[in-house]
Amino acid sequence: MTRRYGQPVDGGYPQIHVIFLSETGTHVIAEAFVKRGKRGEFPLAGSLLRKVPEGSLVLWDRGFYGYRSLAEARRRNVHVLGRVGDRVVFPVVRTLGDGSFPSRLRTCLATIYPTGRDRRHRTNGLIVRVIEYTFDDPNRPGHGERHWVVTTLLDADMFPAAEVVVLYHERWEIGNDELKTHQLHRLVHLRSRTPCGILQEVYGILLAYNAVRFLMHQAALSVDLDPRRLSFIHAVRVLRETAPLLRSAHADQLPTLYAGMIAHIAQGRLPPRDNRIHPRVIKKKMSNFPKKRPEHYHVQHPQTSFEQAVRILK
Repeated sequence: MTRRYGQPVDGGYPQIHVIFLSETGTHVIAEAFVKRGKRGEFPLAGSLLRKVPEGSLVLWDRGFYGYRSLAEARRRNVHVLGRVGDRVVFPVVRTLGDGSFPSRLRTCLATIYPTGRDRRHRTNGLIVRVIEYTFDDPNRPGHGERHWVVTTLLDADMFPAAEVVVLYHERWEIGNDELKTHQLHRLVHLRSRTPCGILQEVYGILLAYNAVRFLMHQAALSVDLDPRRLSFIHAVRVLRETAPLLRSAHADQLPTLYAGMIAHIAQGRLPPRDNRIHPRVIKKKMSNFPKKRPEHYHVQHPQTSFEQAVRILK
């Protein structure tokens, strides 16, 4: 919907929001929900948590943070690690010895409550761990700024603060660019004109993405390699070249062709991640990100790795 002369009218470009649960190691999408573009992410947190295996660790964005989500995760024996804004208030419990405490809160373990009444009466509290950090590399985005993550991993000896911060940022490796740019060769402008057709098209795109990721996982297992070291673009190209051969081949030739395809995908190895950054800006001012300007095309890349740049604030 949009507004014209103060009256609500149907917009020319309605939007949807796709929220999915992805496995960090293989990037396979385990579950996905499609909703209207204007609705928030938080109500779907419980539905996603029901798909998470017991004993897992979920990395999520700050849009999912809340007592209800965290309590649901712990009830299912699932741990959580995610960002949180600087306006959230955490009642003090105690400081841990790993130096991971917000200077404003002077604590590492904190209690969150479902309601203000529970906070006043100290009832139904849930213990979480808060870590505040910054970056000391002047070329890295967020340098000098304070960042907070909240986790249910409370043992500071088993899960040191710096390792937890580095682990959370692996979440950013889950990129929508693979879906939008390399798999489809176009922006995701859905062509269906009905809600059912849109759902069918979205899930078709996600199923195709999972098929590529499954083949990459098989290829990585065949050479004992981390699946993240294989190129998604290379795998898509190999699949596009091999699919016509598989369709026209005789049944007894399929195992040989499949094995050759897996071996070819395994050859598309990525070099170790270099220390590049990209400013979080946009070309057209349609969101809260700053507008892209000439100085953003020639940025100074960080001089240290992400792990070396993390500094836990004391």
